[in-house]
Amino acid sequence: MLQKRSLYFLILVLCFVGNLVGGVLHFEHADILYPNGYYNTAILVGNIFEKIRPEVIELVGNDPGRITIVLKEKGTVSNGYTMPFPHKTIVIYMWPPEGWYHFQLPLEDWYTYVLIHEFSHMCHLTYQDELEKLITNLMGIPFYPQLFSGLVEGVSVFNESAFSKSSGRLNNPFFSQGLFYYSLQNFPSFNYKEIEPDDDFRNGLLYYNFTAGFYEYLVETYGLEKVKEFFRESSKPFGGIILTFEGYKDFYEKVFGKTLEKIYMDWISSLTKLEYNRDDLFYRAENTRFYKIDFYKKNLVILSKDYGPSTSYTELIKESLKFINLNGSKTLEIPLRNVVDVKYDGEKIYALCKALVFDRYENVLWDVVKKKIVAKGNISCFGVHNGRIYTVTYNTKTMKSKIAGPNFEYTFDGFIRYIDVTENFVAFLTLDNKLIVIDMRTGNPLLIIDNGKMKGPYVRFWKNGVTFIQIEDNYTLPYYYDLKSKKLYKLAEKTLLSDFVILNNDLYYIGYAPSGKTGGMGIYRKSLEIQPETIFSAKKHSFDIKERKYGVSNEIMFRLKKFLIPTVRIPLFFDDKFSMLLGFSNVENDTHLFLLPSIGQGEKFSQHVGFITTKENFTAAGWISCPNWDYRLELSLVLGEISLSPSSRMHFIFDLSIGSTNTILSDISLKTGLNDLAFGFDIESYIFNSPFSLRTFLSSSTDDVFGMFSPNSFYLLGRMRISFGKDSSFSAKYRFKLDLRDYNLDLSIASTLFQCQMEFPSGLVRNIGNTLGMFSNSYDGFILYDHGFLETYMNKFKFYLMGGVYVCFPREEKLFSGFYIGVSTSPHGFSPILIVR
Repeated sequence: MLQKRSLYFLILVLCFVGNLVGGVLHFEHADILYPNGYYNTAILVGNIFEKIRPEVIELVGNDPGRITIVLKEKGTVSNGYTMPFPHKTIVIYMWPPEGWYHFQLPLEDWYTYVLIHEFSHMCHLTYQDELEKLITNLMGIPFYPQLFSGLVEGVSVFNESAFSKSSGRLNNPFFSQGLFYYSLQNFPSFNYKEIEPDDDFRNGLLYYNFTAGFYEYLVETYGLEKVKEFFRESSKPFGGIILTFEGYKDFYEKVFGKTLEKIYMDWISSLTKLEYNRDDLFYRAENTRFYKIDFYKKNLVILSKDYGPSTSYTELIKESLKFINLNGSKTLEIPLRNVVDVKYDGEKIYALCKALVFDRYENVLWDVVKKKIVAKGNISCFGVHNGRIYTVTYNTKTMKSKIAGPNFEYTFDGFIRYIDVTENFVAFLTLDNKLIVIDMRTGNPLLIIDNGKMKGPYVRFWKNGVTFIQIEDNYTLPYYYDLKSKKLYKLAEKTLLSDFVILNNDLYYIGYAPSGKTGGMGIYRKSLEIQPETIFSAKKHSFDIKERKYGVSNEIMFRLKKFLIPTVRIPLFFDDKFSMLLGFSNVENDTHLFLLPSIGQGEKFSQHVGFITTKENFTAAGWISCPNWDYRLELSLVLGEISLSPSSRMHFIFDLSIGSTNTILSDISLKTGLNDLAFGFDIESYIFNSPFSLRTFLSSSTDDVFGMFSPNSFYLLGRMRISFGKDSSFSAKYRFKLDLRDYNLDLSIASTLFQCQMEFPSGLVRNIGNTLGMFSNSYDGFILYDHGFLETYMNKFKFYLMGGVYVCFPREEKLFSGFYIGVSTSPHGFSPILIVR
């Protein structure tokens, strides 16, 4: 009786806690998990999903069955992702894209189109033949052939663009047709776009947008039903073997009649038919991304990010404001980090930057000159005029925006993604592409343009009205609306621009500038071509969202039920033992428990238990085995971010690892012994306008867990990286005992000799360079080394193949030298694999 009461009490406690943390809504085809306070949002998401579900299934041709949707409140970050295994989960962050993010990711309704995108992944990736379904269901081994199709993002980006001309990346020609056209002289191969190389300014655009462009060409050329047939054929087990016997080179040839290589070339050839104006290229930057252009103190100012081989070597991207005089020469550069928007007011410069604070993001408004925080929080955008600052905060629960400034407040029912202010007026762009101008004296709207056309990233006051961008066909065109005459004017024809400013009678705008191995971006100049236009409505796709029936239950009980169903069930036979590997995962698939019970003939039962959980700022892992009771526990914490300036940030980090063996479970690189303790900081900033990072720890490593806090066991260790321009970088790795009797040091400079794009069956070679370095320790003296390296991508994984020579200067021995060759994950450092010494 006591046990039953205890069980009932436990269930009541779990239900109470579940009501505090959130809940679950059960719709016909989906379970919606939501955090506390987001009940109405969960209802909205469930109703939207039930509406778009059949339309997406029809587009893809596969029904994945019941799914789980998890809503997460992560602050000011826009994201969504799909995990077809083990629980068929879609995770959605509730912050819509703002500023230039929205222009790159133009979705007029956040929940509708992110659901279309992610559910398209779910339908596409769960394409399986009956045998694959049987293996997945019985053993928990995810056989999903479409993961390797090379069309993963193409399907989803195509579908997000299929319902409305005002939504989806393929409907924004600046990041689709125009981007492809200006890449003709350095067009990525099918494999190249998959690797998302760190040294290419197109980076993620390759994997998403180029893939979607090719998929769109397949659908338009061969029809959607043929593409569905391709999915079915390429999802058959042993399909590659069958193809060989049938005499086809690939599934493309079997279904479409041409090989992938030929169809890909056909797509590239079709892009040559596009036509854009060739205006005066005023300023060019190779392998650089431009985001915004302004005018400040007789200079054009460009918000930019520079890419190059050193970006790949160090993972450091140079983000800055480039000041360009009217002769086309750079005069100044101010470094920044994670910028959403930047504005200028007299002598002052303000920047809105993203920052990660513990496990959520916030937008921080900086006075760049004074390096002072002005405001922070859920700020979607800001405006400034004559010292008056206006911020727009968005409430993800009510889905309302509030504009607040000196003697002015205004609430808008929706998300405001960009704002500009003047003496008496405020203009803003909304998530659903409305352009609205409000008279701050009365609070009444002076202008509402809701024509269904996709707008650009920014709106600005100019003369008697506002300027903005409208997308028409394959062009992004500059417009001006005069608030006095109430007339609309087009300012140029056949342009492809992402932002512009007007000086005197000239238009300066951001566009692509073909050059080098990757291309880049430039500032173009042309005379204004003012032409009267008529505001007309574009057809918008309307989703008729109806109220659907749903049930309600406790979140914790739902999570427990999901977790307790083993997702991996694999029988194993080794060393004359029978074992059963059982894997358990939470809904988000970031916490896993593994059980490995084993039994052998004449032997006692043994059990191995392991777990790992990985969050945004927290990683924990461990395992234990019995009856010998070996164990290992690991913990890594990011204790919080401190914003030091608009260009600098620092994290405090804590690492702990203890156990009876030194088997390493997770990727915590500081472990050197049985028991390790480390605490320190990770800082990213700029020195001499060059990005650098410094990661330093005070670490203790011993075989005795009780000796970790002994002063004699502590080391100072870390790594510093600096990018010198786009082609060279410096690295320093060090480890010192506090009494300096034990140390090692590795200093090196890596430089690119030339870039290439050699393709092999197993991957791509990107950059070829040379490293000069010095390795030193307390025992062997020091080693001077020189090696050449090849940066090689194996899909998303990156390696450096090295070969070189070294000269060793030992303390008490004669000079000797040798050759070495090895594999590393960095061009810096002495290769660990020696051939000759």
